[in-house]
Amino acid sequence: MEKVMDRAAVAAAAASLVRRTRSTAGEVGDRFPLYADPADGRWTSTRRGSWTGGFWAGLLWLTAEADAADGTGGAGGSDAGWDDGEAVRRAREVTERLRERAHDDTDTRALTFWYGAAQGHLRCGDTDAARVALEGAAALVAAAHPRYGIVPAGTGLGRGEPGTEELTVDSAAAVIALLCWAGREHGLAGAEELARRHAAAVRDRCLEKDGGIRPGARLDGAGDEAAAGVWTRGQAWGILALATAARAFDGGQGAGHGGNGYRDAALLAADHWLGRVGDTVPPWSFADPDGLRDTSAAAITAQALLELAELTPGPYGQALEDAATCLLGRLVSGHLRDGMLTDGCYDRASGTATAHELIWGDYFLLSALMRLAGSRAGAATAH
Repeated sequence: MEKVMDRAAVAAAAASLVRRTRSTAGEVGDRFPLYADPADGRWTSTRRGSWTGGFWAGLLWLTAEADAADGTGGAGGSDAGWDDGEAVRRAREVTERLRERAHDDTDTRALTFWYGAAQGHLRCGDTDAARVALEGAAALVAAAHPRYGIVPAGTGLGRGEPGTEELTVDSAAAVIALLCWAGREHGLAGAEELARRHAAAVRDRCLEKDGGIRPGARLDGAGDEAAAGVWTRGQAWGILALATAARAFDGGQGAGHGGNGYRDAALLAADHWLGRVGDTVPPWSFADPDGLRDTSAAAITAQALLELAELTPGPYGQALEDAATCLLGRLVSGHLRDGMLTDGCYDRASGTATAHELIWGDYFLLSALMRLAGSRAGAATAH
């Protein structure tokens, strides 16, 4: 196991990601960064943000939180010409542009509105961001499957009609977190119950007995399903989803201690990951151990392990925290260059951005590092 990062290393890595966020804002203007070639650092961007737009807004909110925490109010970004409060201003502008995505028929709306809008409220107290997040949550409630009572994948992003009968693990943590927040903190009718049903479906349909995570499941039982425990980013999303459900519905307790078993399920999935790759950066596929790496999967997993560590007392919890911190150390020492988390694999099958900086990889790395450094937002905003 690699040496745990010290606070100075954590702070330096986080600062480099914040600087990169500022320079990215200057490059992309009113577009959304998607992935960047590490050779020149230039971003491929989209007009509407695809399924990743919330992570760009989220990075700006993280930058605003970092500025407030160090007391500069943005002065620390003088190298990018940012004045006091510039990060908040830009985060608000990007978050407002997310509003139109509420109408997209896809469960990835949860990623957009949890990471992009709700974080603005939770981390920076922004009431406009909260309103945008609530619009997204309300759209998810309206899209609930009439029979199964979960948020289906939807017809968007090229899924078509089959998506109305599909559960995916990618967005599950955000679905659970966003709906619980909207229901408990803002009284959105039906939101918390929908989150409960969605969490149960992920646990019961996507988690195998050995801890492997299936990336999705057919609600109607029709057609073949992808194998569990193969796609490493799917495993990472699953661990995060189950850890999120554990905090929301178990009170940190296992099934044998008055909870719903989500912590036990999350620990099973985490052990599956650690048993396969430990604290190393994983390949895109567990079935191809010498193939392409995916640092974004590692960043998601580090975030999930930190979440689980807080819910797990004693030596087991400490071991999870150590594994997360060592994994972050590997990402920083081996793959973070000038604030760019390189070697992320967007999609191996299509050959898209197979060794690149990915916007969600940057988000999860910065969020996890800030959590280690004692983010004032704490566990409530960690996903």
